[in-house]
Amino acid sequence: MTLSINTNFMAGSTANTLKTHYSRLATSVERLSSGLRVNSAADDAAGLAIRELMRADVATFHQGVRNANDAISMIQTADGALAVIDEKLIRMKELAEQAATGTYNSTQRLIIHSEFVAMAEEIDRIANATDFNGIKLLDGSLNGAHDGSGLNATGKMKIHFGTGNDSAEDYYYVEIGNCTLAGLGLRDEAVTTINAAGGNVGGVKAAASNNARADPYGGVPILSDALNKNSQQQLNSGCIAVGIIPVGSTGINIIMNDNDVEDTIQIFTRSGKHLAGIQLADWFTTTPITESTLITEANGFSPGASYDGSGLNGTGNNITFVDENTYQNIIYNGMNIGYTGDGARIWPRNPIEKLTIDNVTEDLIFIVAGRGTFNVTADWTYMPTAGNPPDPPDPPDPPDPPGPGPAPALPQGDIVSIKTQEKAQQALERIDNAIVKKDNVRAHLGAMQNRLENTVTNLSIQAENLQAAESRISDVDVATEMTQFVRNQILTQSAVAMLGQANSYPHMLMNLLKK
Repeated sequence: MTLSINTNFMAGSTANTLKTHYSRLATSVERLSSGLRVNSAADDAAGLAIRELMRADVATFHQGVRNANDAISMIQTADGALAVIDEKLIRMKELAEQAATGTYNSTQRLIIHSEFVAMAEEIDRIANATDFNGIKLLDGSLNGAHDGSGLNATGKMKIHFGTGNDSAEDYYYVEIGNCTLAGLGLRDEAVTTINAAGGNVGGVKAAASNNARADPYGGVPILSDALNKNSQQQLNSGCIAVGIIPVGSTGINIIMNDNDVEDTIQIFTRSGKHLAGIQLADWFTTTPITESTLITEANGFSPGASYDGSGLNGTGNNITFVDENTYQNIIYNGMNIGYTGDGARIWPRNPIEKLTIDNVTEDLIFIVAGRGTFNVTADWTYMPTAGNPPDPPDPPDPPDPPGPGPAPALPQGDIVSIKTQEKAQQALERIDNAIVKKDNVRAHLGAMQNRLENTVTNLSIQAENLQAAESRISDVDVATEMTQFVRNQILTQSAVAMLGQANSYPHMLMNLLKK
């Protein structure tokens, strides 16, 4: 090795070694002070990516546990209210049994009836007032198909607790039946007040009604007047039933059995928007009826309405050409419209067509038509009276509403009566049925609560195990790292001492220059 004063090779080499040991010492200090093996992506790039995904899942599992616990609290709230309703129903049956015997006169039975009505009204009040975080629990709001597309979800409640959106792993539904008097069958159905004249309407035949009632739709019948509820009607070849499904209607079901002849169910908005059914060009070109005779004010369409058959599902066929076991669905203006059946337009023909609408948010036009003999059955959960004026025509392409808004005010039928001995005897059976309905709801809620409690346990175990796996990637092994720290500390101290010796090397060479 060359002896030189200008360049201190030993000091440079020792300084590099010192930098290496010092860097390792700094890393050990950082890990021991933070408790983490991976403090930056440079420490372990792959480990950091895996760790962050695990941490996200752990946080999601913890929130899922809170979601499930919130659902348990909601169920307990509903069950507590149902326990009070249970007491009222038992008292009502006791009073009905008392009024059913012949040892009381009319005055005494009326006194019994007054307490009976008070109990019934309290059931209605509890069912309509019970809520959790502003969500009504027992009035039927948490029943039916779930729709979470709006700001406020409708239908049965979706409880989400997993890290994804798989129905088999990450969520399930809590459905609570209607526990009001009407839902329990203790309030008679309200009588609708719409009149529809029979005969030809706009060139097509409408079913007649015998009720003399006010009519805001210009002679066009509503569904409850055009078709009998829960009663199969036979229509003959070339006959069309047309009418309006008024806004506020719920639980609409129309079923057609065409006995292997051609038929169709059509649904329009009053502005002419085609929501369900075969394209008019497919159907009406083979019948005497044309679009010009169908889309008319006389049939309930808005003034100036024109046919829009573009379809809402992008196929141009609307909801049609499917088998009887497959439902196609669209969401339009907050309405979930389902349709199955091929309209007997393809072979082999499907004799059954079904149409369902869960909640009608605007007046709709319905048409049932066929050739040959075909049967039609209609059903609905609720059909409002026509004392309310029809909604204005639809604006073009209306935006989705921010939420379902307040439910339409339902007409209230009479509470089941025990004023007479005969009515009291009949009330006993209805109260029994109400108790069974209420017990079914409570049993479902109890099962869901047990399921949610098991879900909480499972989620906690998953979070614990995933957190342990994340710890093995992320956390520092203190014993191992402390050993490395002491080693790096000693090497650093040694390098510092040697650097001091290396720096004195030029002074030793100076001795050679002395005289």
